Amino acid sequence: MNIGYHLTQAARRWPAKTAIIFEGRRWSYLEFDRLANRAANAFAAAGIGKGDRVAFITWNLPEQVAGFYGLLKIGAIPVPVNYRLAANELKFIIENAGAKFVVFDDELTERVAVIAPQLPGLGFVHIGRDAPDFAARFHDFIAPASDADPGIHAGGDDVAFIMYTSGTTGSPKGVLRTHRAEIIGAMMMGQEVGFRHGDVCIHNKPLFHIAQLQLQVLPFIAVGATAVMTRGFDVDETMSYVGSERITCLHGVPTQLIMMMQQDLSKYDLSSLRCGFFGGQNLPDVTTRACMAMFPDTFFNLYGMTEALSCIGVDYNAQPDLVGSVGHPIGNVDMRVIKVGSEDPRDLAATGEIGEVIVRTPAVMQGYLGLPEKTAAVLRDGWYFTGDGGSLDDRRLLTVHGRLDFTIKSGGENIHPSEVENVLFEHPAIGDAAVIGLPSAKWGDLVCAAVVSKDPGLTAEALDRYCLESPDLADFKRPRRWFFVPEIPSNSTGKVERNVLRQRLLDSLTAPLN
Repeated sequence: MNIGYHLTQAARRWPAKTAIIFEGRRWSYLEFDRLANRAANAFAAAGIGKGDRVAFITWNLPEQVAGFYGLLKIGAIPVPVNYRLAANELKFIIENAGAKFVVFDDELTERVAVIAPQLPGLGFVHIGRDAPDFAARFHDFIAPASDADPGIHAGGDDVAFIMYTSGTTGSPKGVLRTHRAEIIGAMMMGQEVGFRHGDVCIHNKPLFHIAQLQLQVLPFIAVGATAVMTRGFDVDETMSYVGSERITCLHGVPTQLIMMMQQDLSKYDLSSLRCGFFGGQNLPDVTTRACMAMFPDTFFNLYGMTEALSCIGVDYNAQPDLVGSVGHPIGNVDMRVIKVGSEDPRDLAATGEIGEVIVRTPAVMQGYLGLPEKTAAVLRDGWYFTGDGGSLDDRRLLTVHGRLDFTIKSGGENIHPSEVENVLFEHPAIGDAAVIGLPSAKWGDLVCAAVVSKDPGLTAEALDRYCLESPDLADFKRPRRWFFVPEIPSNSTGKVERNVLRQRLLDSLTAPLN
């Protein structure tokens, strides 16, 4: 089956049911399906067919989701791209994915205009009021197309979409997600969390993250629920929508939930909320307890990744004694913790010993685009080797201890140190540098840089300005704390000893990082 067919089915079963609410406008399932069909037929008329890739660089917009589903129906492959990336980072992903079209919105026009001349032969479609000269306006692009269903042209083990993740190598990797895996993943989430036809959710996190797409968009359309879309995340907007649209389900990354719990919640009507869920990193216990009270039915911690979707989970309301753990494998998932450095799924770590978490699930990725060696390194004997450190207690409950490598997880984003270091090394006054994440109650990890300066007059302000102006570094990857050090610790082979550096920087702090 084709994951895009879920929208077709929803339109047939519940044609008048509200599917999408966005900035005062509402689309029924029938209306939204017709919009997706127009997008499908327009792209087909423009030469896009099975296996062709279309990059989406937009904030959350109904046209984005309609285009996404339309492409799924004709067997083409949507590629959601992080709109927070710098221009050259966007160009890398567009080229790496082999995209034939780029869909972007008003917020991205300036960056896309920089790279468009360097991408000859690509088509550009703009969502918004004033399309630049090199792009067609989305609604003009689809206007001549039929709103009839284009039929299903792909499914099963065909690639449904490509989701890019920084992962652990520093260079973004395209994760190949198949129709079969996505359908199974949507069913697993619906069953585990208990999504209902009458639910109303809010899509306020970017759809270039697998969590928002897999935890909400796909399963909610499958059950015919209603989604309130916002361009991005704003605390007051989110909590106000809970009352005005009677939101029942809310997903958040820990940073967002912490921000919500810092508000005066008494001024909002939150009585409709029943189900909350989060993932990405652990929550402070005090925030977890507050969320458990705000979501009276269920409050889930879901552990997963782009490559294997959500695979471990626990409902803290049902099992409050498990706060801090990520629980047991969900349905259709097997999980083990093996000894660090082992490649044998049978080489189990002892109870309480930190090892590598590996999972086996029918929702696992097909592989990394164009990277057979990296694929083979993480997919072995049917198991996905996550690279996460974890331990099992005597009840077989999983506690995650962070990356076995040094990927920084800040505010729900994965940032590899080399992405930032490569930019810093270009600065003429920097002799050496290393980037690590230090613990932050709000962000999980705070991006921090240790710098050996060749210029005694070099300041943190100058480096911050340098990073802000760099076309090669997204703002969310910019170091928020600078440490000027005499040397970067390294081993005999020249590799940075990040654990040593991390401890040195922590020892130098006189107050917690904010």
